[in-house]
Amino acid sequence: MSKARRIMALVTAGAAVLSMAACGAGGGANGAASGANNDPKANDNAQCQNTVKKKGVEKVTLWAWYPAVEKVVDNFNEAHDDVQVCWTNVGNGSEAYKKFNTALKAKSGAPDVMQVEAEILPSYVSGAEKHLVDISQFGADKEKSKYTAGSWNDVTLGGGKAVYAIPSDAGPFAMMYRKDIFDKYGVKVPTTWDEYAKAGKELKEKGFPGHIGNYAPNGTAMNVALFAQKNAKVYDYDVSNPEDVGIDLTSTEVKDVMSYWQNLVKEGIVSTDDCYSNDWYTKIVDGSYATVVNASWLIGYVKGVSGAQEGAVWQVTDAPKWDDSTPMVNQGGSTLAVTDQAKHTEAAAKVAIGLWDSDKNQEVAVKDSGNFPVMNSKLESDDFINYEEPFLNNQKVNDVLAPIAQGYKGYSFLPFQTYAYDEQTKAFTKIVRDGADVSSTMTDLQKTLEDYAGQQGFTVKK
Repeated sequence: MSKARRIMALVTAGAAVLSMAACGAGGGANGAASGANNDPKANDNAQCQNTVKKKGVEKVTLWAWYPAVEKVVDNFNEAHDDVQVCWTNVGNGSEAYKKFNTALKAKSGAPDVMQVEAEILPSYVSGAEKHLVDISQFGADKEKSKYTAGSWNDVTLGGGKAVYAIPSDAGPFAMMYRKDIFDKYGVKVPTTWDEYAKAGKELKEKGFPGHIGNYAPNGTAMNVALFAQKNAKVYDYDVSNPEDVGIDLTSTEVKDVMSYWQNLVKEGIVSTDDCYSNDWYTKIVDGSYATVVNASWLIGYVKGVSGAQEGAVWQVTDAPKWDDSTPMVNQGGSTLAVTDQAKHTEAAAKVAIGLWDSDKNQEVAVKDSGNFPVMNSKLESDDFINYEEPFLNNQKVNDVLAPIAQGYKGYSFLPFQTYAYDEQTKAFTKIVRDGADVSSTMTDLQKTLEDYAGQQGFTVKK
């Protein structure tokens, strides 16, 4: 099997294990997803979850799981007479990607447009066959100035002219903290990681029964963000060199980050609970953690958790920094991509480019979907910046978060990112829960991922 074919096999078969959070027929799964498909009537009989009110108008099929996406679709359809979105929610997370992978294998059944997380994009554009269309040919490249630099770099996969998706939301990396706990024990809210360790010790010495925070070894994108704060580029992929990948998990910066958290665990300053579990959410709201360093979208989830401790006063501030060189970082975010099975590629591109691009839908994104915007016009608007969040004691939280979103410069992810996440979770668990040697464990992880990359036909850049 040729190198290109081995890489393609990884995308269509191996991608079935994708664990983050993507329907139609026909299409050109042939070559490099040229976007030449042109059948405006192919979706005339498509089944839609939403009600398409304008009859006889071309339909574009969409798979997406954003909260309140039906309202977004209805707003778009109301404003357009030339194209209508036919939306279906086929599930989120691995369920949606598995269905997309099944469609890729069958060469039919995929949607025209699909929601894809930024870190998953490389999985569908690596190799000889690209299953997402470069929509710069339909004017997507002219949209660049509307978006934050980081979110745009995430969809160009190397910063070139090709555009494989349109950004829709992001997750500025920040720190939620319990102001009432810090006030009660007379401890200063930390602004650096050195101060964070010191504050954790002080809280413990002064009788706080919980932990200042939690290090979750299964925090996939969260841990990439922690490394990025040290200016460590742990994963690298550029679509213009599709057979090359970069993996750097043995740098001094990476080892410093892992040693830092290992030491805090040994000293009893932080816990090591798995994140996104029911137990983790319960501990956030019951006062077990004095801080949570995570993506901004977590605020919306925490608001909906029952059992909140009486008198809790939450606030949000910048994530602790290592020093003045610490960059603004991001955790998570989704995009809209056009698939190579789109029946009329140009119309699909119009939907991907325009679905969120209206004042009305940007408002839905913020107020109903809970998405953090990546369009500069929304980020800089007075109503957004001055919004007072009741859950955060009426703090103007976006005044903190917007500069983080606009300061983020973009990440790189691997075409086999989920495999990398699975392996890094195993390694990080050994380090923080078992006390394994940081250097040798990270060396082993590096070798595991390099070997896997080679088996899949990639060359690891040195």
